[in-house]
Amino acid sequence: MPAKPTAISHNSIPQSTIPMQKPSAQPTSVKRSVADPARRRGQRVLLRVRASIHVALQGKATTFDVATLSVNPRGAIVMMKDSLPAETRLVLEHGGTGQRVACKVARPPRQMPEGFHVPLEFDSPAPDFWKIDFPSADWRPEDL
Repeated sequence: MPAKPTAISHNSIPQSTIPMQKPSAQPTSVKRSVADPARRRGQRVLLRVRASIHVALQGKATTFDVATLSVNPRGAIVMMKDSLPAETRLVLEHGGTGQRVACKVARPPRQMPEGFHVPLEFDSPAPDFWKIDFPSADWRPEDL
């Protein structure tokens, strides 16, 4: 059984390694990025699933073979060789089950060395689409 992570107190860290912060006269606002877990509506699960994207591009039906990087009950991030613009409407087909779900590209894809990371959002939540049990909404890694 893996050992539980332990918290490190400031007392156990040499003072020279603790960064000094100047007190602020004004409260600082906390900006959260889109990828910040506090902004997410559910837990992401790292899961590789082969899938297909069916989309009409310039009036022509096109299919792309993709693989998921992470999934959640409301969508996924898929890796593609090509990019799709934000708000593009498409149908995602699960490679293992053949089940299909309508969705859209949630925001602009990120270009990475291995291809494009394309965030997809289902039209409505589909928690059974991925055929896995997702962690409860209040689960945190430190609960291990």
